Amino acid sequence: MYIGPFYFDTKEIFLFLTSIILVLAMYFNWPLWWFDKRSLFTLVVLILFTKGVLPSIHNEAFFILTIVAIFLTLYLSIFQVVLFYFISLLLFRLMKVI
Repeated sequence: MYIGPFYFDTKEIFLFLTSIILVLAMYFNWPLWWFDKRSLFTLVVLILFTKGVLPSIHNEAFFILTIVAIFLTLYLSIFQVVLFYFISLLLFRLMKVI
């Protein structure tokens, strides 16, 4: 989908909608049963930034990395999840998986 000079894939549109819904959940104080809203929002922003910086990412491996990072927010602090995310992303780039 083209919006001006920018091309947005369906995954980025889904991430934009997710971030908007998370902001609305934080503003209206809607409960998310198991997840912390701030950590999810931080992770969504990091994923959007990563997709913007590295547009040639292999989507299947990146999808598995993001799903694992999202479910790790259930058990770990956001610092540990962000550290895992960036180390895994770096190792995937070095091994040419992504």
